[in-house]
Amino acid sequence: MIDTPLLDLAMPGLFAHGVGSRGTLPLPLWQFSWAAIAALVLSFAGLGALWKTPKLSVATTGMAIPGSPVLVKAGTGVLRVIGMAVFLLTMAAGLFGTDVGGESVNLAPVTIYVMVWVAVPVASAVFGDLWKALNPFNTIGLLFPDGDRDDAPGHQWVAVLLMFGFLFLELAHPSGDSPRILGWSMAVYSVVMISGMVRFGRIWLDRADAFGIAFTMISAIAPVWVDETGALRVRLPLSGLSTVESMPGSMMLILTILGGTSFDGFSESPIYTDLIGRANGWSSAAPLTIGLVAMILIAAVLYWTGSRATATVTGISQEEAANIFAPSLIPIVWAYAVAHYAQLLVDQSQSFWFRLSNPFGNFNAQGEPTTDWFNSASSVVNLNLIDVDVVAWVQALSIVVGHVLAVMYAHDLAITRFDPQRAAKSQQTMLFVMVLYSVAGLWLLFAA
Repeated sequence: MIDTPLLDLAMPGLFAHGVGSRGTLPLPLWQFSWAAIAALVLSFAGLGALWKTPKLSVATTGMAIPGSPVLVKAGTGVLRVIGMAVFLLTMAAGLFGTDVGGESVNLAPVTIYVMVWVAVPVASAVFGDLWKALNPFNTIGLLFPDGDRDDAPGHQWVAVLLMFGFLFLELAHPSGDSPRILGWSMAVYSVVMISGMVRFGRIWLDRADAFGIAFTMISAIAPVWVDETGALRVRLPLSGLSTVESMPGSMMLILTILGGTSFDGFSESPIYTDLIGRANGWSSAAPLTIGLVAMILIAAVLYWTGSRATATVTGISQEEAANIFAPSLIPIVWAYAVAHYAQLLVDQSQSFWFRLSNPFGNFNAQGEPTTDWFNSASSVVNLNLIDVDVVAWVQALSIVVGHVLAVMYAHDLAITRFDPQRAAKSQQTMLFVMVLYSVAGLWLLFAA
């Protein structure tokens, strides 16, 4: 490896484990946990007393912004070009560039693990479904017909399998940050997406594109969205969750992401390292994979338990209860992304712009980049761009806020579908599940 100041900043395993913070977390774990429990219980009680009629489910349409279709069309075109260009450049860098893992050399790892996996969902909850325009497969899909909904698979299990494969690559594969492996993974994913569109049309993306489906779900939190006419509309935050499409596999996709992010934190905790140690290479893959699967199953069992209690109270089936309230997990997924990856995003989004100058990561014998398109290839990450204690507060508070938002949406959904008495009872067990998720999330953050 060429010895350069930039490369000396490489942190092994950075992209496999983005949890934690370099700052001082605001309170001891026990104090923050009690504060989180109090916030959830008080929110639940306050909602029951003051929020007696549906507010979110009736506000999904929102208000159109005059003149927005022209701006949306222009912006979408620009984002399509950017998304396709970055996609092709990233895959080329992964397949043909320097095969050095970490964030300091090749463009592929930082683009996939930071800009796509972290930055897109974080931004989507605020600015809407940006990925719909950035997604290169949506752009490629313009070459294919819409497709027949009756002919297409009526499930999203392919997306679940692809998401699990990505999480395995990120969290368990011993060379998950290898540009070459990432490049080939992008190629395989592309073959699956394009082959599916050849067979079923663009609707295949709604069934199998794991990232597109997940990011669209998260964007339903946002206060803005684009309707079918291309107009930008403003609506109450969270109200879009009631429009999230539910089919076999949808709930498991959400739980897979939730469990994967949770395992990211747990795998860096003292308990895990004391039990498993810090094995290297393929000897670590088996225990990491088992841990990943176990954490996904724990998240699923907890949610299924809450759904069973909801079904008992409301008189609907357990499967229906689980599917109906699955979107309430989406704010938690978003909160975990902020909590576990905020510092990674602040630090390594800078690295993305530096790598974009020298995407293939090639350096000459003197340690100088062979290409420097934006005159930033030799720049280094400013670790103090945002005060680390501020980031730590954001990380910790996001856990609490995400769970409170989940309780709010679940309450609104309950009073929309059930009478007041059954609506209140239906959420009691789910509140307990939310408390467990919240305390566990805080523990994972503090322990990492």
